[in-house]
This record gives sequence, C-alpha cells and structure tokens, in this order.
Amino acid sequence: MHKQPRWFWLVLWLWPLAAHAQDAFTLTAASLQNGQAVELDKLGWKYSPNDDPRFADPQFDDHAWETLSSTAIMLNNIPKSGWQGIGWFRLRLKADPALASQSLALVMVHYGASEIYLDGKLVERFGTVGTTPETEVAYNPNTLPIYITLDARDEHVLAVRHSCMEMRDLSGGWGRWLAQQSFRGGVSIATNRTIDYGAGFGLQIADAQQTRDEQVNRRAAGGNYLLNIGLMLAIGSLHLLLFWFYPRERGSLFFGLLTYAFAAHNSLLYSQHFGHQSALRIMLHAGGIQALTMLRPGMLLAFMYTVFALRIPKWFWFWAIAALLYIPLDLLFVEGRPIFGLYFFAIILFPVFEVVRGMRKPIRNRVAGACVVGVAMLAETLYLVIVMVVLAGNLPGTFVLVTLRSLVPLILTIAFSVFLARRFARTSLELEDQLAQVKQLSAAALEHEKVKAEHDRKTKELEEARQLQLSMLPKTVPQLPHLDIAAYMKTATEVGGDYYDFHLGEDGTLTIAVGDATGHGLKAGTMVASVKSLFVTLAYHPDIPHIFTRLSQTLKQMNLRGLFMAMTIAKVKDNRLMISLAGMPPVWLYRAANQQIEEVALQQLPLGGVTKYVYQQREYELASGDVVVLLSDGLPERFNPAGAMLEDETAKQWLTEHAHLPAQALIEGLAKLGDEWGGARPPDDDVTLVVLKVK
Repeated sequence: MHKQPRWFWLVLWLWPLAAHAQDAFTLTAASLQNGQAVELDKLGWKYSPNDDPRFADPQFDDHAWETLSSTAIMLNNIPKSGWQGIGWFRLRLKADPALASQSLALVMVHYGASEIYLDGKLVERFGTVGTTPETEVAYNPNTLPIYITLDARDEHVLAVRHSCMEMRDLSGGWGRWLAQQSFRGGVSIATNRTIDYGAGFGLQIADAQQTRDEQVNRRAAGGNYLLNIGLMLAIGSLHLLLFWFYPRERGSLFFGLLTYAFAAHNSLLYSQHFGHQSALRIMLHAGGIQALTMLRPGMLLAFMYTVFALRIPKWFWFWAIAALLYIPLDLLFVEGRPIFGLYFFAIILFPVFEVVRGMRKPIRNRVAGACVVGVAMLAETLYLVIVMVVLAGNLPGTFVLVTLRSLVPLILTIAFSVFLARRFARTSLELEDQLAQVKQLSAAALEHEKVKAEHDRKTKELEEARQLQLSMLPKTVPQLPHLDIAAYMKTATEVGGDYYDFHLGEDGTLTIAVGDATGHGLKAGTMVASVKSLFVTLAYHPDIPHIFTRLSQTLKQMNLRGLFMAMTIAKVKDNRLMISLAGMPPVWLYRAANQQIEEVALQQLPLGGVTKYVYQQREYELASGDVVVLLSDGLPERFNPAGAMLEDETAKQWLTEHAHLPAQALIEGLAKLGDEWGGARPPDDDVTLVVLKVK
C-alpha cells in the first residue's frame, strides 16, 4: 500500500474546520445601526431532518447537512432531505469586534415549538418541541425577544431545534392545507414583516435597546387595540339597548351590530398579532377576520337602507349570497385563487358603488347629516378595498393599513353615533311637542269645549281674535277740511296681517300708517297688536325714519321669531306730503293737473329685522284734486281662478279713469275691481286701502 505524505493527512484533518469557516456569516456593527435588523433566516443554514441532542454542540460536524437558502419551509421550498415535522437548523456567526459584549436580541416567529441554542447553551425555549403531535406543545413567540451577547471568539454557532407537527406532512391532507393557508397569518405589527414561514421559522437579530423600544411600541399598540375594542363594545351595546327599547329605530340595530363586528375584528387581530397560538388557531382567526370583513359592508348597507328609507335592491341579496360563498370557496380552493380574482374584486367593489348610488338621493334632498354619513360610509368601503388589494397583491403599505384600521372605524362610529343621536333627539323633541300640543288641546277642550266640538272651539277663538284685531282699527277716519279720507280692509283669513291707523297731531299734522305683517293667523295678529301700541306712542314724531327706526328696534327686542312688519307711513301738513316705505308696495300719487299717476317707491327693509338700518323719506306738494292711495300687496296680487294676477297697471288704469269720484267711492270701486277679478277664488292675502283726496 502506497504511503501518503504527511501534508495529505494534515489537510484531511483541517478540512472540516476550513469548511466550517467558509460557512460563517460576519455580523457587523454597521448592519445594526439606525434601528436596522439582520434577517438571519435568509442566510445559508445547515439543516437535518433528524433529532439528536448532540446537534446543539458547536463542535459537531455538520458539513454533510443540507444547506438551505431560507428557514421557511413551504410547499415550494421543502428541503431536499425532507421534512417530517421536526428538524435541526445550524448557523455559524462571526461577530464584529465592535459588537463584543454588546447586548443583542434575537426576534423569532414560527408555528409549533422551538429550542434555541447559542454555542451549545440553551438560551430560550418556546413551547415544547415534540416528535409526535401528542408530545408537542405549540407556542408562537410572535417576536418575543431573546437577549444575547456575542464575545470576541472567532465563531459562534446558533442552533435551533424546531418542530411543527401540524404541518409534518406537506405532501397532502391537513398539513398541506395548513401550509397553503399559512400566508393568512397576516403582518406582524412589531416587525412589519409578513408572517409566512410555513412549517419553518423566521429569525432576526437586532440591537437590544432597539428591540426594547419596539416592545414598548408593541404594548402601546396592544393597548390601543384594547381601548378600541372597549369603545366599540360600549357604543354597540348602547345602540342595541336603544333598539331594544325603541324597535322602530332599526338603524340603531344595524349600527350596534356593525360596531360589534368592529370589536370582534379587532379582538381577532389583537389575538393574532399579540397571541401565541398554533397554526390552526391562527388560520381560524384569519378566517374569522375575513368573514367579518365581508360582514361589515353588509351591515353598512343595511344601515343605509334603513335610516334613509331606501328600497333594498334585488342585487344586494345576490351580493350577500356571493360574499357568504366566497369564504368557504377561498379556503377550499387555495391553489385556484387566480380563478377567484374577478369574483373577489366584484364582491369588495360592490359596496363602494352601492354607497355612491344609495346616498345620492338623501344628499340631493339635503337630509340632515346625510353628507357626513355618506362620506364616512364611502371611507369605510374604500378602506376595505385598499386592504384587500394590498394584502391580495402583497404590496407595501403596512403602516398605512394599521393606521387606517384604527382611524376609519373610529370616524365612521363617531359620524354614525352623532347622526343617530341627532335623529333620536329630533324624534324625542317632536314627540314632546306633540305631547305638549295634546295637553294644550285637552286642557282647552276641558275648559272651553265641554259641549261644543273641536271645530267650533277653534272657530270661536279665531273669531274672537279677529274681532280683537278689528277693534284695534280706527272706528272713524279723521275729518279734515282740505282732505277727503276713506279706508278699507278685508282679511284673507279670520285673523289677517294687515293694519292701518291714523294719528292727528295738535298742529294739524295727519299721520297715516298702513302695515302688512308676515303671514296670517294668530302670529300676524300678535304683530299687529304690538305695532298698534307702538304707533300710538311714536306717531307724534315729525320724522318718519325716526319712527321706523324705533319701531324696528323695539320689534327686534321682542324676539317674535322671524316675524317682520312691512309698513308705509305718510304725513300730511297743509298741502305738504311726506312718505316713507319699509318693505311695502309703492304709493300711488294721482296728479289731477296731468291726469297721471306717480309711483312713490322706496326699496327699504321691513321692520324688526335690522336695528341700525337707515331709512329715507320723500316729500311732495299736493294740489287740488290729487289722490294718494296707500295700499298693501293684497290688491295688485289678487289671483283669479285661472291663476292670473290683477297687477298694478289694471288697478292704476281704473283709478285714472275714476279719479274724479270721492274717496269712499274710489275705495269701493277698487275693492269691487279686486273681487270681480278674483271671482269664486277667495283672496290669497289681506287687502288694505287708504285713499286721501285733496278737496
């Protein structure tokens, strides 16, 4: 036998050490700066499907083991040496001298259980690694940190003993289905990494302080989840109780169920992101999240149909059935997911279009709160679309999704709560008003109508009010040697809003007032009574704008809730005429000299609206035979049965032709003109006329 040289045996003895050195990964301080982490799971690990405690020994020779490009074990990444539910993974590390004795952290995620060894020493155990389903106790570390230090030795060996018995058989059956579903594990809030390692595991190394800060943020995120869950449950319970005690408000039912769906959704997310469940429970959580994601737009649309009294379209029921069928089909036919692409997007896009279609009518009709509710509903449906698109396409945007996940439901909940609260308050106020009216009617019936019917009682009261208004009108017109005066008023209802009055001063100045309160009935009568008392007090003043200003200020202070008084005041002293108008039709001034009518028009605000408005007045000289007509808008705006208006020109034409008649005859002729024009149609407004004719 040929004797080998000594150098041959030396090389043969050093070969395993050389092979090990080639596999070592150097961890540098720069790679851990600025919060960065090194993804150890993406390095070249040695793998063995066998189970032997000696594999933790750093001196163990693993050069014959299979080298993996990733510790993820999925259907498209099964080790060549096989996977039976348990295996050992080894990685050689070299530490930068700058990292010597620095506190570092290993961050791990996986299904199943694991034991982590550093240089042969057990540093952490998650669950109980088992060789059978019965002996394994699964515990997902879910980014719990493992704090370690790496000294300045040449090489460190990181060994992981890992089992995942739920996915021990990837060739078919239950294990294969779980591996297919493993992508549903979602995204880790702490690391912003997709939890998709199948039967394997994910492992990072980072600075320990950075990891501690992330754990603080993680606990804060968990607290936000719990706060959100509690808030949603409280609001949902409140609205469900409102529905329990007032079933007619079905909007509270659907909104309560929607907030419960929000709370359940966040509860599952909290358990998924912060719990330590097995693969099966994580998959069940993911299925529940998907079901709630489909349920939310259904509750949203049901709320919209109910509160805005919209007819539920037939296609809504087709969508509901399609959404319910999608969940089991998606779970059963994972490998055929591309087939469901159009099906999936049709389901998530339908609520968007339906919200836009359904909310157009309420917004167009200016229903109170419709705009706010519509925007909140559109934001919720668009958020669901964004979530589905990002997750389905494995697109970036985890931070945006996490932010929207908390923000959008909160905005929607606040908007819906305010809307329903206002709606409930409005209903309560209407019921209170109706109850108050019923009590008033009942009290009035007991006091005034023990024998008479309700109609007679109202008629009597209105007649008394009409008589009161008529009693406030002048009993006679002033008698002056140089003026022929006549007045006329006919109300459109029992109690009208028109008014006229006279005041004769000690110096012989005649003040005439013609007013028109907004509306008719008792409110207008109240305004007329107020103006009557104020006119008696102020009519002596020689300046009409001053009278208007005082009247307007006093009426404004009385707070008559939107009631205003339009008024014309004229003062006649000898042959001098002063006129001012506040929101009234023009005064007709017939000139006998040229047989023409002048219109005295001033575009000024009615009384009781603005307190500091500056009113104007005009002055005219009167001659013998001149006629002054002060009127409300009842005569020129008198309608006939065909709906045509009398208008000013017809009445002025009649006045021009009959101006030679006495004042009383002119009054009667103008009133008759209006009645003949109106025919069988009752007057739509009060008619008031005051005629002055210079003798």
